[in-house]
Amino acid sequence: MSRVREEYVRTGDSHRSVVDGLAGTARVITSAALIMVSVFGAFVFANDVELEMFGLGLAAAVAIDATIVRMVLVPSTMALLGAANWWLPG
Repeated sequence: MSRVREEYVRTGDSHRSVVDGLAGTARVITSAALIMVSVFGAFVFANDVELEMFGLGLAAAVAIDATIVRMVLVPSTMALLGAANWWLPG
C-alpha cells in the first residue's frame, strides 16, 4: 500500500498508481507468500494432528491472502474507488 500511495502522490492518477505499485511489489509479496506456505506446509508432515491442522490452515490462509486478496481484491477495489482511496489522512 505504501508503494501505491507513493505513486499516487507522485502522479495523481489513481489507476496508474495501483498498476505501478502492484507491479513493483508483486514479486516480493508472492515470494514471501511462497516461503510461508512452504514452511507451514511442512507442518503437515508432523506426527501431531493439531500441528498438521494448523499447518494446513495457515498455509491455505496465506495462499488465499496472497493470491485472491492482495493480488485481486485490493487492487480492483482501489481501481474502482479512485481518489476516494486517499481521503484519510487529509
